Amino acid sequence: MILQENKHIIVNYHYVEDPRGDFSGIYPCSVKDFERQIKFLSNNYKVGSISDVYNAAKNNSQEKYCAITFDDGLKDQYENAVPILKKYKANAIFFPITSTFFGKIPSTPKIHILLSNLSSEKLVDLTNDFLDKFYTELLAKFKIPKDKRVTEKRKLRDDILTANFKETINILPNNIEKHLMDWLFEKLDLDEKKLCNELFMSKDEILYIKNQGFEIGNHTHEHFALDFQNEEQIKEDLQKSNKLLQDLIGSKPNIFSYPHGGANNAAKKILSDENFKYAVTIERSNVTENTDQLLIPRYDTMDLKSYIESLISDQTS
Repeated sequence: MILQENKHIIVNYHYVEDPRGDFSGIYPCSVKDFERQIKFLSNNYKVGSISDVYNAAKNNSQEKYCAITFDDGLKDQYENAVPILKKYKANAIFFPITSTFFGKIPSTPKIHILLSNLSSEKLVDLTNDFLDKFYTELLAKFKIPKDKRVTEKRKLRDDILTANFKETINILPNNIEKHLMDWLFEKLDLDEKKLCNELFMSKDEILYIKNQGFEIGNHTHEHFALDFQNEEQIKEDLQKSNKLLQDLIGSKPNIFSYPHGGANNAAKKILSDENFKYAVTIERSNVTENTDQLLIPRYDTMDLKSYIESLISDQTS
């Protein structure tokens, strides 16, 4: 819950669109809710950059600052969020996943697509069947349980089966995760390139929002959780994404968003070596004078929605 006394905050968004029957595997911020939230932030905070928020917190400023971020580079952000941001003259930073430039969908949106087509129980059964068929020696390690959570650290808003399916995808070795996703997409006759073009911003759209004054940050190339990657994999992925973004927008990003919020000391060191100034996580908290600039927390749109609704309820009660 965002508390009224939180003076320095960052709010993160993914999908900004009205709920769709054909895409039920996501929990979007509706366009109406998004505008209400941006209006609230604009009226109650100075909407600035991550640097503005971090420095205000570091200096214990009494002025209220917020920053608005968008992960993944989704097309609905371009279509629905950007016009509202411009309407309220609100700054924001977008973190695209650069593998989407080549028609490749990262694992998280693939999971959303799969959950829109099959129940989580069916996907758990198929994943366990896949492991038994192709990687029998790993079945004991990665078999998805149905009676308890794989972890209590993430995906707590999801039911057990959905959370366990998502978390298992994240922890599978990269080559096995790719094999599984390709296998599931083939079973469902899903066209990855077509879906990618529908779901993600094109390079021209990213360049457009950059030219409109919005910031572009790095969210990696493959969108793997960095806390499950070795140093060589992290560095290679970061450099590849940075090169693609620099070629596109003309400058090297210096702000980073951890995929899945996965941060560790190895990732932090590489970010520092690669001259990233700030990095944001998915820890739900306000920014304080003690915040590490490479571990900056962010609230989620659902936190802000709940807070606004509580204010409305208090006013009408």
